[in-house]
Amino acid sequence: MLSLPRTLSLLTASAVLSTTAYAASFDGQYIHPNLTNTAVEWWWGSAVGTPETPGSPGPVLQFLFYQGYSVLADLNHSTLPEYYITINGFFQNGTDFSLTVPAASGDISEGAGNAVTGTWGTVGAFELSSDMKTMAVTFDAPDAPYGISGSMKFKSNRENHYGCNVTDSPYFGHAKPSHTLSNIEQVFFDQLGWAVSIPGGSVDVDVTINGTRLQFTGNGYHDQNWMPLALNEFISSWYFGFAEIGPYTLSYVSATPLNSSITFNTGYLATDQAVLQNQCSVAGSRTTDVSIIRPVGEMAGAEDTIAPSSWTLSYVIDDGTEYEFNLVPTGVNPTMAVYQRWTGSISGGKKGETSYEGVATFEWLNPGLNVYGSA
Repeated sequence: MLSLPRTLSLLTASAVLSTTAYAASFDGQYIHPNLTNTAVEWWWGSAVGTPETPGSPGPVLQFLFYQGYSVLADLNHSTLPEYYITINGFFQNGTDFSLTVPAASGDISEGAGNAVTGTWGTVGAFELSSDMKTMAVTFDAPDAPYGISGSMKFKSNRENHYGCNVTDSPYFGHAKPSHTLSNIEQVFFDQLGWAVSIPGGSVDVDVTINGTRLQFTGNGYHDQNWMPLALNEFISSWYFGFAEIGPYTLSYVSATPLNSSITFNTGYLATDQAVLQNQCSVAGSRTTDVSIIRPVGEMAGAEDTIAPSSWTLSYVIDDGTEYEFNLVPTGVNPTMAVYQRWTGSISGGKKGETSYEGVATFEWLNPGLNVYGSA
């Protein structure tokens, strides 16, 4: 559930800063959002299948197990459900669906190794294995007005990772510029956490939504994020995407903090043989070991906005070798000015060599309500 943003002053933001937090398990509980604070933590997963008809989005199921609110119009959210699950996607015929299921609780328990179980009341749960190679997700809210039941079973094909090619920190501080940063920029680099448990792999989906069965095997991805503030309090713009294409598993983030000239990029690119890149950096700080996401063209976006009509994603690894991919939307859900998530096609690979084709998920979180226009 998202609502239109209202920006706090930097003074207020400064007053809610907290210390850096860590979990005992990689995918465990890092912070503790509740109705008395502005913190948010969520566990996200996605299954994307091959479309039956070219140009259609194909089968998609994506979930968010929420504690707190990622975007808030008013800090007094005591009347809203503290724990809830959002579910979005497309049936095989391209018809979209969107559900928000409130829960009485949202509990995280950590077991042996990196095993984690999330239990959202009686309406949903997820269980990640100790080696983070498998994850099972269940939904159990079959009655109106929610109407969803079933399961997702993930099998990872890559090792878990953080965003800056380090094993000891889920934060972006390794890319922090040396000049003095604002309070908002400090939050971004030191307190926005990102842990990717399942960078890629397969997922079997079998759910029923309002009487319609959605069953397919697709590409799977799972990560989690946490932060002490709602996104609209410290993020202006955030591009994210992931895909499996040919031999490659990839993901990226390109983000700008609120009232900042910094563009932060993190990119992950891997094959069965090696992790080719897992970097984070500020745009302009170097020319190799970088990833760059470029929005291209224009199309009608959500709520009378303009959105990019495609994206070019480039990875320049440490030795200067380049990989390039083109992403083209075929469907959007959710569709709001502040949050647009596309399913679409992806093509590309190592420049000058074989070009592959696949399906991808990519999104634009736009808490700053930036106006897009192609160059």
